[in-house]
Amino acid sequence: MTVGTQVGAGREDLTGLDGPVRTLFERIAGPVAAAGSPDLAAIGSALVDLAADLDYMSRWVERMGLEGGGLPIHTPARGPRLFMVHRPEDRMGAVHDHTTWVAISPIVGLETHRRYRIVGEGAAARPEVVETLSLKPSQVATLLPPDDIHDHGHLAGHGLPAHVLIMTGDDQTLFTRNEWDLATGRHRILQPGDGGRWLASQPMPGA
Repeated sequence: MTVGTQVGAGREDLTGLDGPVRTLFERIAGPVAAAGSPDLAAIGSALVDLAADLDYMSRWVERMGLEGGGLPIHTPARGPRLFMVHRPEDRMGAVHDHTTWVAISPIVGLETHRRYRIVGEGAAARPEVVETLSLKPSQVATLLPPDDIHDHGHLAGHGLPAHVLIMTGDDQTLFTRNEWDLATGRHRILQPGDGGRWLASQPMPGA
């Protein structure tokens, strides 16, 4: 399996990728993944098809195991990137944005995906849930900035924790982003290079 492939700017060479991953990136190439107006329905459909290829994806699920974390599948220097992610039982990620389009689809398990808006102003501003999805295999959630504030992971009592595929339109750590603490509403700015908290249960820096 090709892990963490890095390519420079310009036309991307996909020849070193496993066939199913290469097919995904070929399907979303060109205007489908255009930075200005990506076709998220087409991207989501392509991602679902890869997630449903259990003959291939089961190898990644077995490699990840049940401990939790993320595995890069194809992560070029710029442009669309693909990861597999697993959060253990009763573990949600922090509320955050990406500043680039994102698509997520479960391979196995049930993933809770919540989208937020910010209500109030100044110190009183808080994230408020506007949509909650329970994503099963063959389903997908997509987000486009600025409507991309969300969290996802596993809620206790909601099925088995999922292994999910996540595709982003670019390397999110290149951008200035945002993160919130759901319990307190506290907000912090993530400077380029800061990936943010992996779990909402982790303390917020500076708190």
